[in-house]
Order: sequence, then structure tokens, then C-alpha cells
Amino acid sequence: MKTNIMGTAVATVQQMQSYIQKVNPAVPKSVIDMVEYYISEGKTEGVRGDIAFAQSCLETGNFTFNGSAVTLDQNNFAGIGVTKNGMKGNSFSHPWIGIRAQIQHLKAYASNEKLYGVCVDPRFCYVKRGIAPYVEWLGIQENPQGGGWAAGKNYGSKILEILAKIIAMPEANKEDVTMNLNTSLISNNNSYANQVPKYIVIHNTDNFAKGANAKAHAKAQHDGNFSGYSAHVYVDDTEAYQATPFDRGAWHVGVNYGGGLFGICNNHNSIGIEMCVQAGYNYEKAFQNTVEICKMLMKKFGIDANHVVSHYDVCAKNCPSAIRAKGDWNRFKQLIGAKAATTTVDKYYRIRKTWGDSKSQLGAYKNLENAKKDWKEGYTIYDWNGKAVYPEQKKDTSSRKEKADLTVKLDIQLPVLQSGTEGVAVRCLQSILGVSVDGDFGKNTKSALKTFQRNVGIDDDGCCGQNTWKKIADQMQIHSNNNKIGAFYNMFASKFALQGIKYITQFITVFDII
Repeated sequence: MKTNIMGTAVATVQQMQSYIQKVNPAVPKSVIDMVEYYISEGKTEGVRGDIAFAQSCLETGNFTFNGSAVTLDQNNFAGIGVTKNGMKGNSFSHPWIGIRAQIQHLKAYASNEKLYGVCVDPRFCYVKRGIAPYVEWLGIQENPQGGGWAAGKNYGSKILEILAKIIAMPEANKEDVTMNLNTSLISNNNSYANQVPKYIVIHNTDNFAKGANAKAHAKAQHDGNFSGYSAHVYVDDTEAYQATPFDRGAWHVGVNYGGGLFGICNNHNSIGIEMCVQAGYNYEKAFQNTVEICKMLMKKFGIDANHVVSHYDVCAKNCPSAIRAKGDWNRFKQLIGAKAATTTVDKYYRIRKTWGDSKSQLGAYKNLENAKKDWKEGYTIYDWNGKAVYPEQKKDTSSRKEKADLTVKLDIQLPVLQSGTEGVAVRCLQSILGVSVDGDFGKNTKSALKTFQRNVGIDDDGCCGQNTWKKIADQMQIHSNNNKIGAFYNMFASKFALQGIKYITQFITVFDII
């Protein structure tokens, strides 16, 4: 019986970590920390992440890189782009991008299904889709169609031998992985009396300062340093702190921007959980810890998965921004036991100065006539798709003006990038494409861009102009839970600080992201 590449991982993160530490005691900590990406990226595409990890162990000599064509700093753990002896292969700006590329490359061989994440595999387009659905067929010599990942004899069998050893590693006791909730910093600050929890609302802090962890936030609330804000629990990548008694309501829901649950889920009937996103934190660990705390509180208060919501679900605020930026809200819901997490469109009419200016919003209305009663000069009423419905729009002039303005914005704010171009915009593009980020538009960048262009159905001229920028924005929206701004923040601002934020602003302006 052959082993399918597509499917759910059998080995756990801990088993994979235990294996690599056993066979390579000197394995870098960075490798241990990135192991969980194999599982999370594998889940996104339906690929067994444990198979991808076993393949990486084979390709890198158990991450010693002895005899390997690639090095640790390339973040290329499967030899992508090494098509002959002496070639260095592709490089990726971050381990998770390299692992995503590997997962996507495996999917290209194993399946004809579309990718669910933005394509970062520079060689995806070169694979004959679906020719190797089994691990055993990844070797060219063993593949009945004569294709495959590697030319070495018994390539697939060698991967399976490593996988068997990984699965044989002992699993952690459940007591060892249960999150403890520290209660030493509980106070009544910024809270309401007499709450009966019916909902759990998930947030993240958006505080990227060094040391802005769960304890620091809980202490700040305990010491009265928060004005107009509080939460019940703060979680980071190592621990969790309770800051408000569960029988009291915290001040966490906030202002309504048009959310469908506002007023139904509120500060008087919900538990607020904040995932802390301090500088240098491990996102996946913080994410999983938040899941564990959430599950613990669901059990404690008898709250089902349908009553666990994001801050965005309640009031349409981009929160939890870190989770939304990675398109992970559906995964969060699945991990807490939801059968399916679906994205719904809130059918509200909104009064704004422009559709993109959410901060100018006067209100959100189920009924158009009620919206008209509150309409003011200088404002427009939009439907849930962003279409202006009142007052009547003059199509003969305004549409042309909008197109002209868009063209100007694109020309001025989103520069054309091509061979020889340098600067921050190139760095942003390289980060999206998953190539080495050096700010210099060279051969590797051009090659990766051409691959992207082919995958999205536009001319592969290797030049990033208006059409390509539009396709990038579309792809970021599709694969980031319809949250372009969160996706661009994650890709740009986290890497390039204020320079990246400059380009986020430009994308907001040009594409009406908010």
C-alpha cells in the first residue's frame, strides 16, 4: 500500500522536534522553532506536513547540511531549484516562506487542486501536475511516468524510512502540553459586575514592543495603567495570565464599525482573550496557546464553537489582525471544534465619506430608508459590496474621474519595478515572491515574478506594473480571509517597519482596501 502525500499529518510537532534533536543534538534552535510551520502550512494546502519534514531531513542531512546543495540561511530545506550538481538553488527570506514553497511544490506533484495560499514556489509552474500522488513516486526512477522530485534511487523510500522513525518517537503527556492560566494579577479594574459568559471574543494586542507579553499586559491592567480598555486573559507564546474575573465583564468589544454581532455579543456577556504579539514572538506558539486557552474556557463555561467569535465578527474592526493577516481564523475555528468556519458578508448599508474611509462612518443600517434619514451632505451611502446607492451617482463623469485618479495613484504611488530597479518597493515585492530580500531587482526576482504572472494569467514579462500590482492585491485578498490590509501589514510592516507602512498606505489608497 502506497503513502499519499495529500492528507493529514500523523506525526506531531513534538515528535518531529524530538526526532531531529535525537539524530542531530547540535541542531540550531531556529530549526526547532520552525518545525510547527510544516504542520500549519501543510494544513493550508492539504499536504501532510510530516512528510515534508521527513523530506527536509533527507535533503539537508538532518539539518546538518553536510553534503547538501543548500545552506541554513537559504531557508530552502528541500533543494528547490537545485536541478543539477553545483547549483545553489533558490533562497527565501524567511523559514515559513521556504516551507510554504516546499509544501506547494509537493502539492504540484501530488494533486491537480488549486493552491489556497499565495504561490511562493518559483518552480511550481514547471511541475507536471499530479504525476506523483504517493511518496514512493517522488523518485524519478520509481515513478511510472518517469517524472518526479529527485533522480536518486529510492528517493521516496528514504523519506518514508525517516518518517517511520519520527512517528515512533514518544508523544508528550497531555498534562505536559496543557496551558496553565496564571491568576496572580487579577483585578476588577475596568470591568462590569454580574456577567454570565455566553461568548468568547478573540483579539490580538497589536503591541509589537519588546517585552509586551502576557504578563506585562496583565500587570498594566492590574496596576490601573489602561484607560478605557481591559481583557479577561492575555496569552503569548509561552504563558497565559488572567486579568479580570470571569463573572465580570471586561471593556474589550469597543466601537461598532458595522459588525453583524454588535449588541448581541457585548461587554456584559463575553470573555475577551488577547493574543500578545510582542517583538520577536513565535506566532504559531502564541496561536496554539490561544487555541488551548479558548478550549479550556469553552469547557469551563459550556460555550460552543459557534459562540467563539473574532473581534471583527462583532464590530468589523480588523482584529485579531495577526490571525486575519495569515488567513488563520478558519483554522482557529476548526481547532476549537467548529465543523466549518465560513466568511459571511454583513448586509448593512454604511454612511461614509468614501467607501475606503471606514473611520468616517456615521453608522450601519439594515434598512436603506433608515440610512437615508441619517445621511449628511458630503457623505455617501454604500451597500455591503461598497457600491454607492445614495445620493444618485453621476456615472457619465464620476466613473471617468475615478479611473483617471486610479491611474495617477498607480503611476505615482506604485512604481513600475523591473530589472535594475532598487529600493524598498523591490524589497516588498521580493518578500511577497519568496525570494532573497536585498532590494535589488535581479535575475531571481525577475524569474519569480514571471512565475507569479503565469500563475495568475497575465503576461509574464517580468515587469511589475499596474496589472501585476492589481493581481498581487487580489491574491493577498483571496488568501488572507479577504483582509488585504492585514496581509500587507504582515508582509511589509513586520519586515520593513515605517518604510513598509508607507507602502501599506499606498495600497489602501489605490485599492480601497478597508
